[in-house]
Amino acid sequence: MGIPENIDALLVKYDINQDHLARIADVTPGAVTGWRKGSTPRKDAVRNICDYFNLSEDDILSENYGLAAKEYGDFPGISNARPAVGMAMGLAPRLGKVHAGVLAQPDVCDEATMVSIPQFLVDEDPDCFVVSSEGDCMDKVLSVGSDLVVSRKKQPRDNSIVMASVDGCDYIVRRLRMTANTMILSPESHNPDHEDIIIRRDSEHSLEIPGVITWYQAPREME
Repeated sequence: MGIPENIDALLVKYDINQDHLARIADVTPGAVTGWRKGSTPRKDAVRNICDYFNLSEDDILSENYGLAAKEYGDFPGISNARPAVGMAMGLAPRLGKVHAGVLAQPDVCDEATMVSIPQFLVDEDPDCFVVSSEGDCMDKVLSVGSDLVVSRKKQPRDNSIVMASVDGCDYIVRRLRMTANTMILSPESHNPDHEDIIIRRDSEHSLEIPGVITWYQAPREME
């Protein structure tokens, strides 16, 4: 994980879009796009971001100890890393699988299965739940096979990562992009076969978003 993943993790963690981040960093939105593609931010931009969010430069620039590694538990070279160590832990139900797969139908969901997640997530939304991801639709930002914490309370915004269903079909996980006339569910995958799902606001298609993804970790860390 490097600068692109750290920037994406920052956008998810603070639920902002890249235009907002550009204003914080005092750069153009195009500069943020460049960071998400691998370019290195200027020192003054990094300092602006760190000052605003009370972060360290490593949070933005480091591959091994950046924000993405801290948030998502992928610390290279450290076996069985647990970024939640030291945090108070709570419990949330694991309700099924989602394509990121396919959410398990209610009659096969084991709603009695409870998994440990950071307590602050439960405090923020006592009705949050966990789904296990399948597929590579979002493998640039979410590790394949991870458990995802979904907040029912958090309102989806432009650039949120959401669990969504189109026209009653199986649930998927995508980055939500919103314009005046469209809702776009964008994959962020190394697999070029995945494409945007574009829904015009005046179309007859229905879009259901039961929640926003607020956290993820490898399944072994959520037992």
